[in-house]
Amino acid sequence: MEYLLKRISNLNHVGIIQYDSLKQTQIHYEEHIEFNPITHSEVLKKKLVRGSLQQEQPYIYKDEFGVYYSGIRKGTIVYIAGPMSIKQLDYVDTHQYYRFYEMRTDIEKKLVHFTFAEILDIVEMLAKIILEKEYTDDELIYVNKLIIETKKQEEEEKVLYDLKEGDDDFYHHTYQEERKILDCIREGMTEEALHYSRNMDSEIGKLSGKELNHWKNLAIVAIALCTRAAIDGGMSPSIAYRLSDFYIQKCDGCNDIAQVIKFRDHAVEKLSNQVKKRLVRRSSSYVERCKDYINKHYKKKIYLSDIAECLGISETHLSRLFKKETGIRMQDFIVDVRLEHAMNLLKYSDENISNIAEYVNFPSQSYMGKIFKAKYGMTPKQYREKNRPSEFFEK
Repeated sequence: MEYLLKRISNLNHVGIIQYDSLKQTQIHYEEHIEFNPITHSEVLKKKLVRGSLQQEQPYIYKDEFGVYYSGIRKGTIVYIAGPMSIKQLDYVDTHQYYRFYEMRTDIEKKLVHFTFAEILDIVEMLAKIILEKEYTDDELIYVNKLIIETKKQEEEEKVLYDLKEGDDDFYHHTYQEERKILDCIREGMTEEALHYSRNMDSEIGKLSGKELNHWKNLAIVAIALCTRAAIDGGMSPSIAYRLSDFYIQKCDGCNDIAQVIKFRDHAVEKLSNQVKKRLVRRSSSYVERCKDYINKHYKKKIYLSDIAECLGISETHLSRLFKKETGIRMQDFIVDVRLEHAMNLLKYSDENISNIAEYVNFPSQSYMGKIFKAKYGMTPKQYREKNRPSEFFEK
């Protein structure tokens, strides 16, 4: 376990301390303890130890700077992890942070920035290693009161759930990455949608100079896009927009980043689940439109990217959906369409086989002959001789 704790500390740039509450001794698993307030502030350390000893689940504490710490109790031993900052502290905030915890200001450096999801992942991973237990995000959030759900909020959500039909350091996520999430919503793939959404949190460009406003704006955009994707997936527009309005208002009224993110995730999950219920598996309009595109363009080179762009979905989603609903790969379907047109020309025209192969866009006569025989058990010439109508032989 010591090996794993050291590696987790180094990889994530998070201090990890093993503290014996009886002997009052501690072991450090991080390399640079001089930057960790836990080693300088007895008040902070005692607070984390006390909070960890009072509950069975991992203890999570957020200080006034928006920096998180965690404590995991195993008997009388407490494993403390932190600091983990959910905000990007500027120079002034960083200086005040160092002074508050009585650390040396002459060597201060900016704290590593984490998303709320990453902080939960680190705590859950440590709990698995130390306690051999698994905890969900919701379990940690609610036991530590990171998000306060009022009875009224729960009742409002229940009503909606029961609705019937009626900066330079960051870069913007790519269009393709965004479409992955929307594709998952359209297919009702809830877990995958939440996974992609969380992974993109650390890659989003700044949408506001204020950290809280940035996450609010991000949540509102995400909910709006996912709402449209849910409607594409068959969800009732009236219900979709009412859910969207509900969660956007909740995000707008939040004063805590973690709560904003959780409401956003609730919206993604709810929208995706609603789509899932309605997918009693109608034949996908995307697949039918894809087939129509291929039948119209079989005489030209056909690229998956062109079809996906035409339909407004990602290449990966279209390829997976086509195989799932037809049982064959799209490339095989394209070949079949070309072979069918070649068969008609062989049967009802006098055109030579080389020209027919070129017409239906096979790279060569020999290539068409190879796949033709593999599929039909005879060469194009043999097929023509066997199936040519008698009137074609009349002079």
